Amino acid sequence: MKLDPHTAARWLAPALLACAVQAHALGMDVPYESFATAPDVDWIKVCGEWPAPAQPAEGRGMYRIVHATRYGQSFVYLQWIVRDGNDSASEVHTQSFDLINNDHAEISLSQMNCQATRRGIRFTARAESGHGDRAFRITIDAGHKPGEVRFSTTQRR
Repeated sequence: MKLDPHTAARWLAPALLACAVQAHALGMDVPYESFATAPDVDWIKVCGEWPAPAQPAEGRGMYRIVHATRYGQSFVYLQWIVRDGNDSASEVHTQSFDLINNDHAEISLSQMNCQATRRGIRFTARAESGHGDRAFRITIDAGHKPGEVRFSTTQRR
């Protein structure tokens, strides 16, 4: 199949123009969606730092607690985040907690607190169960190694 010069020019001009525009771009707008979290996320708290990875160029680490509410109950996640030499953040590990994050647990968290400790962080919260109006406290101790956690509960009277 042979294209006449007029048809070839009609197809080639827009393609060249598109390439030229991209080549001369100095940057691009970064939309909000690049940073957006799920609408169910109530708060995110940065809580303490963990030792930098073995390679100094890899940056520093921090802990982050994410709390969300869906189906009328709480969900909580603990994340180990690392920042690289350009100060860009990336997730190393996210820890979920079966007792809370079960979609039939009907647990609501309040009085949430997170503090740095010598060995990592401690997250505490008051938990109320939708099954029988029981209240208890949860404690999550996280160590410096991603995934190193101890989860415990204390019954309230």
